[in-house]
Amino acid sequence: MMYQNVETSKLHKIRKAVKRPFAETYIFISLIAFGLTVAVTRIFLELAGYPQVGNSVLHIAHAIWGGLLLFVAVLMTLVLANRWSFTLSALFSGIGVGLFIDEVGKFITQKNDYFFPPAAPLIYSLFLLMVLLFLLLRSSQRQKRPRSSMYDAVLGLREVLDNDLDTQERDRLLAELANGRSASEPHIVLLAEQLSAYLQNDAIPILAYRPGIWTRFNRQLRHIGEHVGRKNHRRLIMGMTALIGFLTLLLVGLLVWAWLSPTDADNILPNLLLADTELTIQRPIWLVVRLVLQVAVGILYLFAWLLLWKGREEAGIDVAIFTALFSLTAVHLLNFYLNQFSALTAVFINIAFFLLLLAYRSWYLLINGQVVED
Repeated sequence: MMYQNVETSKLHKIRKAVKRPFAETYIFISLIAFGLTVAVTRIFLELAGYPQVGNSVLHIAHAIWGGLLLFVAVLMTLVLANRWSFTLSALFSGIGVGLFIDEVGKFITQKNDYFFPPAAPLIYSLFLLMVLLFLLLRSSQRQKRPRSSMYDAVLGLREVLDNDLDTQERDRLLAELANGRSASEPHIVLLAEQLSAYLQNDAIPILAYRPGIWTRFNRQLRHIGEHVGRKNHRRLIMGMTALIGFLTLLLVGLLVWAWLSPTDADNILPNLLLADTELTIQRPIWLVVRLVLQVAVGILYLFAWLLLWKGREEAGIDVAIFTALFSLTAVHLLNFYLNQFSALTAVFINIAFFLLLLAYRSWYLLINGQVVED
């Protein structure tokens, strides 16, 4: 195929941003490192009695180590071109952000208050924003343009230089180049055709595909799911939604009892419904808002259980997933303000249940866009 040279006067530079290959993987690594760093740091400091590194003049805060790791992460992406450098950069950036943001209370208060109540929800809000970014990057894969595919293909050729190109990676690069051939610019089409021919040359060393850690983990998780079975999986979800709904009814009953008999309930309600930190809150309106939101969550879970019990499985799972997301965002955001990092346990439980729901929908309800029958 022959192409005519394009007049340079008609060309214009393209400044539109292009997503880096495996960007969602790097963000996921950074996200997990960030969350675990904050949790481990708080737990360690609580168990160790909040020790200080320094003397009567100096105090080496862990925010300094976080800034150092962030600096290293930036340098790695500026200096190194290897793919593994971006993985390490994602890991170091997540740990660095976690160590740095953990001391945000000191940065936003005149008294350097590490335990400033709004600090915990600020940290959790940043975590949620990173989750949102991860989800947006994953969804962007569905609308890939030829220019973006060519970026992925060209950057993927680093595997050839490292003698690390396997069969699956070559197939992925060929698919990207096939999309690149649909570009409107002739020179991009030419590049895609030539690179495609190059990748199919017998002189290129191709390794046998070996699944990575994440792929093996997903397969093992799916194997466990198949061993448990769909019915038991559904029973577990129904049990969880029913338990939360029951506890919500109990909570509502206690609140009504407290309203009707405040004298009798004064001694028992604080211990049942409120944590020690909540008893010192100067604005009890936030306690009321938190309890109302929790009641809403419980009622929605009860509704999801009812849908599942009636056989409306897809609707029930969707309601439960929506409720889990609502709880992870609105309810736990307020819970971090009231209870600080003692709310971590509830967050971990909620995340585990949310993943359980996602696994059920992925395995049994979204095969070829159709609901799978028992």
